[in-house]
Amino acid sequence: MFWNFVLRAVQFRKRRLALAFAALAVSATLATALFSVYSDIERKMRVQFRGFGANIVIAPSGGAQTVPLTAVALAERQGAVAAPFIYTVGRVESEPVVVAGTDFSRAGPLTNYWRVDGARAPAPGECLVGNNVAAHFRLKLAQKLELEGAPCTIRGIVSSGGAEDSQVIVPFDIAGQLAGLQNAASLVQVRADGERLTAIQTALASQLPEADVRLLHAVAETEANVVLKIRSTLFLLTVLILAITTLCVSSNFSALVLERSKEIGILKAIGAAERKIAALFLSESLILGIASSVAGYGVGLLVAWWIGRQIFPESAAAGVGVNYGVFLPVAGVTLAMAAAATLAAAARIWRIRPAVILRGE
Repeated sequence: MFWNFVLRAVQFRKRRLALAFAALAVSATLATALFSVYSDIERKMRVQFRGFGANIVIAPSGGAQTVPLTAVALAERQGAVAAPFIYTVGRVESEPVVVAGTDFSRAGPLTNYWRVDGARAPAPGECLVGNNVAAHFRLKLAQKLELEGAPCTIRGIVSSGGAEDSQVIVPFDIAGQLAGLQNAASLVQVRADGERLTAIQTALASQLPEADVRLLHAVAETEANVVLKIRSTLFLLTVLILAITTLCVSSNFSALVLERSKEIGILKAIGAAERKIAALFLSESLILGIASSVAGYGVGLLVAWWIGRQIFPESAAAGVGVNYGVFLPVAGVTLAMAAAATLAAAARIWRIRPAVILRGE
């Protein structure tokens, strides 16, 4: 009998309940989209910031000119990306030029911001040149660069907006030969995830007391601030939308209680308890909540995918922003909203007097 009342109410109050369903479905859609983006935004932002280069530098300290090459392995044991760099002065056509050497396989994730015309990782006997060097010496791709002591074929021209534009970049071992260094580097660049940045910097400083292990605060602080602000904005936006939707659903159910005052009065007159009547309304809203959660979840995933595509267009194929695991949280929030709105409206049930209703007043 109880569920018969519930199903009949849903059947014969289609218009009013359709409005409640629409409000809850919109809420579930937005909750799915925002929860999905919220759960994925930090990971994607961290990936994007990795393209900005190192956020820790291990440099010589005091009067030292180099750092031990073991610093690379120590950083990698901490879960960071690290690459050694050697800087020396070479000569091209009797003119001095800065020669930079690096391990290209390790430096790849740290140099994503370089714009390279040609290959990014030259093979032995090959090199990269900065665009300023290329312009000064009128160099082109595949041309032979007569670098004194290490002639090489140009496989890429680098434009970074930084010091690399004025450098000849060669494999690490070649730069080591030109500089006369073994098992040492001019500095080591490290990229650590933001949440472990300080811990990794502290660990490396304790393991390398002879070196200066410092944070690049401009990169690290910008990364932390941007991620925190985006997550805070998404959280506040989610709370605001859910609060507004709860008020809308509550007003809708309040009107529904008023429309059914006669039905409530008859039920109370034949002995139905107020809590039982309230349970009828609550059951109706929970049915709507479940249906709204399913509908909103499907649409919300599409919205989350679209948002991710707008923010990270290069990662759209990977489904950025889409998190299929948010259904239970979304369903829980939607059902809680429906229950809260219904219980707030159901307070009117206790104020309805059967005698007044039956007299038609």
